[in-house]
Amino acid sequence: MIQMYPRALVLTNRHPFGGTEMMAQSLAGALSNNGYDARVVNIEARADLDALPSLVNDPCLSLMITTGTVPLQLRVNQVPIWRAVAPAVQFVMYIIDAWPYDFVRVEACRQFVSDWRHTTNLHVAAVEANDARLIGRRAHYFPTGAYPAPRRRGPKEHPQRLMMWGSANRELAVSPVHSEFEATLAANNHWGLDPMRIGQVAEALRHTEIVHGLSAIATALGEAVEALVQPAAMIALCAIDSCMKRYRRVKVAQALKGLPVDIYGENWQQYVGSVSSFRLLTPEPNHNHAFSHLCQHYAGLVNFDPNFGHGTNERAVTALALGIPIANNFNLSTDHVVGCIPYHYSDASIRHAAERLLSYCGEVPLPAGNTWEYRVGALLAAIASDGARPAVAGRGEALAAAGVARPRAMASASVVGP
Repeated sequence: MIQMYPRALVLTNRHPFGGTEMMAQSLAGALSNNGYDARVVNIEARADLDALPSLVNDPCLSLMITTGTVPLQLRVNQVPIWRAVAPAVQFVMYIIDAWPYDFVRVEACRQFVSDWRHTTNLHVAAVEANDARLIGRRAHYFPTGAYPAPRRRGPKEHPQRLMMWGSANRELAVSPVHSEFEATLAANNHWGLDPMRIGQVAEALRHTEIVHGLSAIATALGEAVEALVQPAAMIALCAIDSCMKRYRRVKVAQALKGLPVDIYGENWQQYVGSVSSFRLLTPEPNHNHAFSHLCQHYAGLVNFDPNFGHGTNERAVTALALGIPIANNFNLSTDHVVGCIPYHYSDASIRHAAERLLSYCGEVPLPAGNTWEYRVGALLAAIASDGARPAVAGRGEALAAAGVARPRAMASASVVGP
């Protein structure tokens, strides 16, 4: 007998700027449009926690997906959430940042991937394609969809200005990160590099044209990226990746000096506070979805990905979905899109892209595959074919099996019981 509208749960947690809740709402809507009866469960909402045991035991439950790895800390009757569901329920862990951060920060993520190696109803999806490949052959590339807002009515408020969105110095590493590569490498010297070699690696990282963080680090060290991501190296890799994020964001902002730019985010004063052509702003409300409203009032968006080389962040796809052109670091997912002007992380390339953005006068057609509905549908199709593939251990699975030292205590998730 056909089960009409099987149930799906989207597990999320609170985010200081509403990012995960916004994603959960979009995922639930996309699942509904793909034939599911979808509901969001926030692990920090008491009513949702009280309802969870009955939701997990619902015979109509068919699918669960997380917004990141924090919801994996949830337990039902002392059992990790993914082990508490029936074997027929498909459970997807969605990694929404560079995956090493989740591995070193969230122990439940490592436990999940260890189970995933031999449990066919568990699935891993990553927002970045290179990361998905490194995690393992059964991991899926699941890029973010756009977060549209009602279209602007009337003229733009800032048609001669560019927009940047993102904060500086908000990286997720768990060990010391400095603004200079040399200091960060010295503080996280897993490889025992001497001072001369540290300087060489730092210089290579400053001038690399490889966008994907782990791949850039591997090339600078002269190693294959698959060999680089060893368990003992992960904490150091997170710190160096975080340093690269900071360096690249600041470099982009400083390359735009003299151009009319509004920067929305935190901690920019120390880097560009004296630039007269810049305005450092805070959205009202200070919520991620405010971006979708504000970006429509600018000539274009100058975007930077979090060291992603294939799979961009939600700002890029959202601006394009709203007809706003973007300048974005070279990224396989956006380089070919009409309305995107790619740049390398060099002053001349960044500035050239921004100047082209200010004079852009063409149309920005709606990219057909940027909706959450389309991307969820593609993921569901890939999951349906998972059963036909043999489970083959990848680098991420080996990391989970070997274990990664937990550098500091994490806040425990709520314990749920009947």
